[in-house]
Amino acid sequence: MSETYVITELQNVHRSFVLPTGKEIKILEAVNLEVHSGEILAILGPSGCGKSTIVRILTGLLPPSSGQVLYHGKPMTGINPGVSMVFQSVALFPWLTVYENVAIGANKSELPEEEKIQRIRKAIDTVGLEGFEEAYPKELSGGMKQRVGIARALVANSELLCMDEPFSGLDVLTAETLRSEVLNLWINHKTDLKSILIVTHNISEAVFLAHRIVVLETNPGRVRVVLNNNLPFPRNYRDPGFQAMVDKIHGIITHTYIPDEIPVLEEFPVSAAASTETNRCFQRITPLPYVNVSEVIGLLEVLDDKGGELDIFDLAVELRKEFGSVIALAKAAEELDFVDTPKHRVIFTELGRTFIKSDVNERKKMLNAQLRKMRLFEVLLDMLHNQKDHAVKEETVLEMLAILLPNENPEKLFETIVRWGRYAELLGYNADEKILYLDTGEERAENKT
Repeated sequence: MSETYVITELQNVHRSFVLPTGKEIKILEAVNLEVHSGEILAILGPSGCGKSTIVRILTGLLPPSSGQVLYHGKPMTGINPGVSMVFQSVALFPWLTVYENVAIGANKSELPEEEKIQRIRKAIDTVGLEGFEEAYPKELSGGMKQRVGIARALVANSELLCMDEPFSGLDVLTAETLRSEVLNLWINHKTDLKSILIVTHNISEAVFLAHRIVVLETNPGRVRVVLNNNLPFPRNYRDPGFQAMVDKIHGIITHTYIPDEIPVLEEFPVSAAASTETNRCFQRITPLPYVNVSEVIGLLEVLDDKGGELDIFDLAVELRKEFGSVIALAKAAEELDFVDTPKHRVIFTELGRTFIKSDVNERKKMLNAQLRKMRLFEVLLDMLHNQKDHAVKEETVLEMLAILLPNENPEKLFETIVRWGRYAELLGYNADEKILYLDTGEERAENKT
């Protein structure tokens, strides 16, 4: 195996913008980052943490406000000559064919024309677009357009391929297919690339692809931790080691939003025995299904009328709801420990029976207690407790949700959290100021401690 070397790096890079009012906005602060040969490097973080800014500075598309960019150990000015870029928005020329769009990537090459043609054809074949050379972008699906963008980057024969959230605009299955194809290109040495850098907000994607994972903080963006990912390829999402790495990163990011919970180290040994509190920090955060409290209570009412047990298909008939909606309701009730769902049955728990027999005030208290046990609400409550006024901006919560639960719609999830939190008299929300805050009773409890 050839010796690795540093292709490009950032040294103490800062980046800020000055608004017309004269106010300075810091985007990046003291970022140090190396991109090595022979690796896939993932930069992971929420929207607004400066991920894309880092990539643009590395590629030379954007200068740092201070600090420097090195390419092969020498200060770089202008565009990085060894980098190709794939953006989230593919930016194909609609009046050019697939072949012509890919050929743009070879324009800077000084190779003979015949060799350029061979390279273009090889890149098109490598990404699975052979036969579509004469097609125009309007004839292609989203996944095929992204393949054109990848081929255009590959044909440049660069050392480093930078990909800025290349799969986030695609449907789940297409994204998974392309993700695997890019990884296979790397594993099977089908390109001359020395390294790949991918920007993502998806933890599982970073663990699936990367040898090293850079986790960023936000406001301003800075490197929180760099993790080595030594899981062997090919990687399986269901593998315990894979899940452990995902949970480790969840824990680090959770700690970003709850800074006083536990100390964060450069590395968390996956196999090491952990304290109860640390294990709690690494617990998987699961979302609450996008359903209303009244709908779950309606499900429990029907279940009570039917003796406390019902086939889920019969339950859909009783509720006169589409089957998928009933599954979401049952899942919500199960996460609250009000029902169990063995096979296709929905069965009351003792807690569920007690809940449905209680008056509205007792129900609120019980729901309050159950929500506190959910890891998602634990994170939110800890975040609010750490604020002097026990309130946070909606955009801060949305950023947290986007990074902790990248496969969920953060806006819908936030609405669900607000509805459940209000009913349980646990959380309040000011729609005018877009502020989430602890309920009055919750604030009183906090002040007593």
